[in-house]
Amino acid sequence: MIENKVIIREGIMRKSIVINEDQLFTDFKKLSTERKKEVADFIAYLKVKEEIEVTKEILKDKDLLKSIMRGDEDFKAGRFKKWSEVKENV
Repeated sequence: MIENKVIIREGIMRKSIVINEDQLFTDFKKLSTERKKEVADFIAYLKVKEEIEVTKEILKDKDLLKSIMRGDEDFKAGRFKKWSEVKENV
């Protein structure tokens, strides 16, 4: 059984929600095809939302953003090593 505990903060109050993934999958299997499509759409929406949030966090970190830009410039200029050369030392 896979369980994850999620703590939700609402102002001063906190409440814990235990997520039982096995039960989620069991419940999902019982849904109609139409409801499964709705769940799939919602999951896709949440995935995109999370990716956007992570992207915003990266964009806030100016040093990380500069490092990414330098890496991109290095790659375009051919200043990189092939993975086959590097992996021997990893």
